[in-house]
Amino acid sequence: MGLVMFDYDGVIVDSYDQDYVDFVQVCRTHGLEINSKEEYDRLLDDNCYKVMKEYYGLDEGTIDAILKEWEKMSVNYVNLPIFKGMKDAIKKIAEKHTVIVITSNLSALVSTVLRNNGITEFEDIVGAEKEKSKVKKIRRAMKSYPSDISYYIGDTAGDMIEAREAGAKTIAVSWGYQSAERLKKADPDYLVNSPEELTALLCSVSAPTE
Repeated sequence: MGLVMFDYDGVIVDSYDQDYVDFVQVCRTHGLEINSKEEYDRLLDDNCYKVMKEYYGLDEGTIDAILKEWEKMSVNYVNLPIFKGMKDAIKKIAEKHTVIVITSNLSALVSTVLRNNGITEFEDIVGAEKEKSKVKKIRRAMKSYPSDISYYIGDTAGDMIEAREAGAKTIAVSWGYQSAERLKKADPDYLVNSPEELTALLCSVSAPTE
């Protein structure tokens, strides 16, 4: 049995279009102008909060204010669709591994959406309000749920960078926020193109163990 850590947005839930509109709006009210999806993609090429701080020069107080205002928009996300096949994939993977969510979204929102969709397999949900760095969250999870191997499933280059730094095997999914071509540049350990392929990777008899 291993530890499988799922990102939420772009892996489990199809939130890109709503997220882009809302996040751009919130950032604009705090002086950060994101004028295209290409610029939004740049935020996702590393930890988005790190990019906001180091590339765009926002201070921690401004970033926290953006998070709080974004939280007020959570009503926009409650009814967003789960990707087809993901509920079944999560169920099957949870039969073989310990599964948790590590996300840049907010834990309460994620918990509500998963519960509304009958997804109850996750042992824990760790959101941005607990820690902004996925590196730290992944490392803490690996200590809390020790296993022979740990995987992080994400949909952005930033996910791959942080998970690798934390010491997890990286699985990129091509149905989320960034294209397969962009994800390949981050050199993930595995790239999958469907929830069924993800399930096969993690649940087959010959699933990778190192």
